[in-house]
Amino acid sequence: MLTTDEQDCAALADALIKEDFAVRLLRKNHHCLHEFPSREAEMVILDSGKFSLEELSTLPRIRAVYTGLLILLIDDIDEMLQVLLYEQGVDDLLVKPINHLLMVARIRALFRRARLRSTPANLSFNGLEINQGLRRASYLGEEIPFTSREFDLLWHLARHACVTLDRDNLYRAVFGIEYNGYDRSIDMYIARIRSKMAFHPDLVSMIKTVRGSGYLFAAEQ
Repeated sequence: MLTTDEQDCAALADALIKEDFAVRLLRKNHHCLHEFPSREAEMVILDSGKFSLEELSTLPRIRAVYTGLLILLIDDIDEMLQVLLYEQGVDDLLVKPINHLLMVARIRALFRRARLRSTPANLSFNGLEINQGLRRASYLGEEIPFTSREFDLLWHLARHACVTLDRDNLYRAVFGIEYNGYDRSIDMYIARIRSKMAFHPDLVSMIKTVRGSGYLFAAEQ
């Protein structure tokens, strides 16, 4: 985090640390580019206060040394300057004062979107092709007719191949809400997916039940 006032950002830094983020504070000045965390930082929060057009010219130089996520904290901003900042590579803009819970939520959302962008649109496992863009799954060229929910669940399992995912994780991924502890919808969808894959013997054991833990997509790309 680059800031003009370390004390002013201390509360925000503490909030991020409590959420298990590793935080490093650097004083923002005209020398800051020389110590910019170009490799080790997944995200940089730039506390700019009253942003000026002169500072706008520094963003291309920042982006020349840093390709990670970049958030800008700012006191006040008009719409045209927002457009310019996004065009120059800022990933998110937040007007101060900012609620720390909202800040943490925005940061987590940025990381989720970054992970989605880095996920291939097509996954392949020993003849099984899963295409996210077309929302189509096929085995050796023959389409497997999954419903929308079934495909969402299969895609999530395949994205995390060889990792055991519990019902909480799968429920949030498929339905977008917290698991209530007793709904068996995930088990029902898993059974339906397995029944459709059962027409292809090589796919029968691809989704495994891990007793007491959840489900595992047991295949490697």
